[in-house]
Amino acid sequence: MRKILGTTTMVVLTALSILLIGLGCSGDNPVSQADGVCSGTDTPSVIMDKSSTNLEEPTFVETFDKHSNVGGWSFFGNPDNRIEVYEPHDGNPGAFIHATCDGWSCLDTYAPQLRTQVGVSSIFTGDYRARKVAMVGVDLVTFGPELVTTEGRPLSLLLRNDNGTPTDWTDDVVAYWIGNKNIPHESGQFKEFVIEIPSQSTTLPKGWGIMSGYSTGDDDADWNKAITDVSQITFFYGNPEMFFMFQQWELGFDNVAIWLDE
Repeated sequence: MRKILGTTTMVVLTALSILLIGLGCSGDNPVSQADGVCSGTDTPSVIMDKSSTNLEEPTFVETFDKHSNVGGWSFFGNPDNRIEVYEPHDGNPGAFIHATCDGWSCLDTYAPQLRTQVGVSSIFTGDYRARKVAMVGVDLVTFGPELVTTEGRPLSLLLRNDNGTPTDWTDDVVAYWIGNKNIPHESGQFKEFVIEIPSQSTTLPKGWGIMSGYSTGDDDADWNKAITDVSQITFFYGNPEMFFMFQQWELGFDNVAIWLDE
């Protein structure tokens, strides 16, 4: 993973935006191996492949190589569960966290949600605007099990403000962005994601939304509340406003990263 700083951020993102406009809006068309977002916006967020851009090293990346887990990343919201295990090899590269699947001991959910632990402060939380957060990234892999369905599931991003009550979801504000680059299918190969964060916008960025049921009715106010005090960050497998059938999943993740535009 690599990092963009200062004006380099605008150069890369502007070039990608121009390229998207020139090629038209379709999630099926590769854009220099990078998938963009089609929302009819002037400055859409984008998902980028690291190999197709000139990104420099991230400000911070959790590789899990030293048994560390800054932020407490987990598909369960609790890294102390028995299903997720530390694997010292076969990551992207090196170590990774493996949500295993052995019999009935699997992640069983309608939509996997890789997220930081509730109530845990880290470099992945806090005031994204003041810290000039530019992007976040993650490497994901789907191992199975057999017949797991991954089609039609873009990787989305959720930024949650818990309003000072981590265990009470009724007063949360959640801003979300739906990508058009799908989660990895069950190939056992890692897929890399880098997602732009428009943290300096003081109004709800086009292409972003506020979760229904959590909003105050003022999208701009909700966006500002979320982006200036992120309590939890989530990589969501699909559209967070939709419901999918329950399935069992064997998954893995590596190289959770964040870029600060310093």
